[in-house]
Amino acid sequence: MDVVLKEELIAAMHRLKKVGRNFPPDIGLNMGEFFVLDRIGKDVSCSGSDIADSEMQNHPHFTKPAVSQMLNSLEKKGYIGREIDKNDRRKIVVTLTEEGKDILKKAKCFFNDRMDFTIARFGEANTRQLISLVSLLTDISEELKDLPLQEFEKEIHLD
Repeated sequence: MDVVLKEELIAAMHRLKKVGRNFPPDIGLNMGEFFVLDRIGKDVSCSGSDIADSEMQNHPHFTKPAVSQMLNSLEKKGYIGREIDKNDRRKIVVTLTEEGKDILKKAKCFFNDRMDFTIARFGEANTRQLISLVSLLTDISEELKDLPLQEFEKEIHLD
């Protein structure tokens, strides 16, 4: 396999990760906190009720410790509140504060504007192709993650 191609792929992936998806300092959120805050906002607005701390721990894109750390950070910043559920004292409910609602709105506008700009600049066809290729790469990576080493070696003919 072409060594230069491997190095270029790794470099491109690292460069993209390094550029990241950051918010400006006045928003005061990192991307993970944004997604958690957005999930709280969606759950509250869709169900009409608060979300349990334990439900947030099952976030599809983050580990339980990461969600816990983000909730602690969001609470310190004053964007969420946590209190014991009045109906079930074993549960802790998470709510958006007014400041949290304001910062979420500001962050959503920034995020949507950034995505609109990126898609406009990159082009719709390229964006669709990128989505397809990244999805394929992710599928392959997930397949490799679950493949035992011996099967992996057979798959790439390293016997």
